[in-house]
Amino acid sequence: MGLIDSGSKSNRLLASRRFTSTDLNTSQEAFTEVLDLQSSEIYTQGTSITSSGLPYSGSAHSGNYHTVKGDNISKFWYRFRLTKSNVDSDVWFFISPTGSATGVTPQLIQDGQQTNFISPKYSIVSLANATAEDSPPGYGIKVFKSTSMDSASLDSGDVVSGNDYQFDYKTGVLQFNDNKPSSSDIIYMSAYQYVGKTLETGLKVDGDIEVTGNVSGSGTTSTGSFAYIHGSGNLYVAGEGEFGGSLTFGGDAITITSDYSSSLIPANSDEFNLGSESKKWDTLFLSGSVSASGGPHWLDSDSTINIDAGTQISIGTANSGVPISIGHTTSEVTINDNLTITGNLDVVGSLTTIESSNVRVADRFLQLASGSTSGDGGIIVTTGANGVGTALGYDDSAKRWSLTKEDDTAEDATSITPRQYVVSVSGSAADPSGNPSDFGSAAGDRIGMIHINTSTGDIFIFS
Repeated sequence: MGLIDSGSKSNRLLASRRFTSTDLNTSQEAFTEVLDLQSSEIYTQGTSITSSGLPYSGSAHSGNYHTVKGDNISKFWYRFRLTKSNVDSDVWFFISPTGSATGVTPQLIQDGQQTNFISPKYSIVSLANATAEDSPPGYGIKVFKSTSMDSASLDSGDVVSGNDYQFDYKTGVLQFNDNKPSSSDIIYMSAYQYVGKTLETGLKVDGDIEVTGNVSGSGTTSTGSFAYIHGSGNLYVAGEGEFGGSLTFGGDAITITSDYSSSLIPANSDEFNLGSESKKWDTLFLSGSVSASGGPHWLDSDSTINIDAGTQISIGTANSGVPISIGHTTSEVTINDNLTITGNLDVVGSLTTIESSNVRVADRFLQLASGSTSGDGGIIVTTGANGVGTALGYDDSAKRWSLTKEDDTAEDATSITPRQYVVSVSGSAADPSGNPSDFGSAAGDRIGMIHINTSTGDIFIFS
């Protein structure tokens, strides 16, 4: 006769008690969930349990998890040492870590008791009789019996026939019906355990959910996939909420009182606006970088716009050949610090004003009146009010450099009226052969010109 009394076992299970051994009467067995299932016992990721192609079967994989979309679904146990009952050696418990070698009481469910093992009903038909160590592996458990404390020493001679025991995949209890282990035997088992979400820890629904009352929750983050959620009332979540799809909000306004702890990224580039022409955001505070593509981009204010940085401000440095415009036609631009120009400086206007104590120019030549090939030009030194002064200039009509008197030339003058000409001196070892024509051929062009015969010392002044 076998060691398992099927009548006693069924009676105890119907009474919501665990069956371990006929050495205990019904009142001594521990209560457990049999028919009155709790939320922690209902698999909500059962569809993620793979029916074939189980990933693990060897010692190198012991303790590994099989994951689906980032969630742990099953755990592989390889030749794990079980803990026996201290009443008799026909009952063994899957307790992690392994309990005392002398056994534990079967009247209490021990801390570390492992439950929810995956049975062959989840595999395809061809793997119905395959164990966790077979190739390919299945969900059937593989049991070893040996006196060795080293699971690596187990071989095929230590395998226990499936006819000798019954294993409760739900409670993790192994019961021998025949060939009961001796007091010195140790039992090892290889198995797959379900570690995915249950109704207590998470809910995955492929169909629709319709709620006529309120839905509320409090806790940490919950994740899931929903084809459609519709509600006409209020949705209140006291903890955290995560939505993997799209959210559409209607109504008048959305109020967010919590802080953002992730990036705020639009679905498509250059498609959505932050605010509108009629409804603008108020102050924007940023501590990182600002990167803007597309365009044009506007910074506009009725008062003042301040741009400041602790190290450097660069404008238009990424791409060459891009024109930069500053100011309106009537605006004034002020540079409060030093200004360094590494390229060319073109000033287009009727008046350029430089208000400094001294001007230092490293160039060897200054080109004036470059905008035309004719007309007067020169330098004005202010001697009176409103910029009027005396000029040292080139008289284009006389082809000579000339001077104007004090307060004689206005600051915006485009020509000069010479009062005197600048006298130039030429020299050679011979007397002049005629009138000089270096600056012009007319009589007025040579007045006061001087030539010196460097051989005789004679001086010639032209009139």
